[in-house]
Amino acid sequence: MSETSIAATPRILAYGPQPAEPAAATRDVDVAFVESSRELFERLAEGPVHLVICLHAPPAFDGVEVVKGIRRFDASVPVVLASRVQNTMLNLQAIQSQVTWSVSLAGERPVEAALSDLVDDASEWLERQAG
Repeated sequence: MSETSIAATPRILAYGPQPAEPAAATRDVDVAFVESSRELFERLAEGPVHLVICLHAPPAFDGVEVVKGIRRFDASVPVVLASRVQNTMLNLQAIQSQVTWSVSLAGERPVEAALSDLVDDASEWLERQAG
């Protein structure tokens, strides 16, 4: 297969608000932001996803509940739970829902920008893994 085929291009799904400014398309990674769990599961059903990033910022984005749904749908896909809140309860919920990684978003910037930065970092990491 060629490098430009859909199967060869790593895919990231980000459950959270669409960033105000689109990221520069400098990476060979397909990134899609989704703002509903329904859209996330539709995208998961479309084909292989290499990483899912879930924002946990209730009530608008309940990342823990979305992770539970992802695990019922596909237990093998790596999932990052991103939140500004880091406490024992959230950490226990992350463990129970089988999160692959749990990360804290930087508190200085708006949540959309912090999530976008995380997606950029993940894209760079995936691109290095594929290369």
